[in-house]
Amino acid sequence: MSVCVECPTGSGLAAEDASAEPIACFEDLACCTICGEGDWEDDNQIIFCDSCDLAVHQVCYGAGARNIPQGDEPWYCDVCKAHPRRANGRHSTNSRPACILCPNRDGALKRTTDGRWAHIMCALWVPGVQFLDAEGRDIIHPYGINHERLGLLCSICKKQHGACIQCKAPRCLTAFHATCARMKGFHMVERERDDYVALEAYCEKHRPASTQKKKRRKRDIKW
Repeated sequence: MSVCVECPTGSGLAAEDASAEPIACFEDLACCTICGEGDWEDDNQIIFCDSCDLAVHQVCYGAGARNIPQGDEPWYCDVCKAHPRRANGRHSTNSRPACILCPNRDGALKRTTDGRWAHIMCALWVPGVQFLDAEGRDIIHPYGINHERLGLLCSICKKQHGACIQCKAPRCLTAFHATCARMKGFHMVERERDDYVALEAYCEKHRPASTQKKKRRKRDIKW
């Protein structure tokens, strides 16, 4: 992986020790906070919010990320568009709006039909949640959630907040927030069916034997 000449660490290392192993730049190691993957294509790049450094695929984020600004024009996620930036140009975690479906504040959030906020990831994984703009993954409508799901306790963060999903293994009732599961490294997979995509998540105990945690270097996921 080549050194990014714009990264201070990369250019500094190259200047001091030409034989040292190159350091990958921040962008090369980033993963999309929605799907968790780092691969990208020319028509579906990973882009970064110029205020909070949120990293998302254009397709994963949908509306608001389809057209990449040209030149030095910045791109901002919906949260940073809606909330004034601090003097240092960054939001503190506590200043970000809360997700109505989980207790985690960082990550890719979009507006709900009642003016609150929810993670795109939570909206994708929690049964009963819809996007009014499905193609653009915009305007999250959470009112189809089964009320019993709202009472589940997350086995990871130990909080009863929002709506949990459950392990897909037969007879396993282990509950967890989608974002907590992603941060914990649970096995989460999308399976394409004839006319829909099935989302399956497994607790640590029921991780499929054929899968292993990825070894790829990546930056910490920002939730």
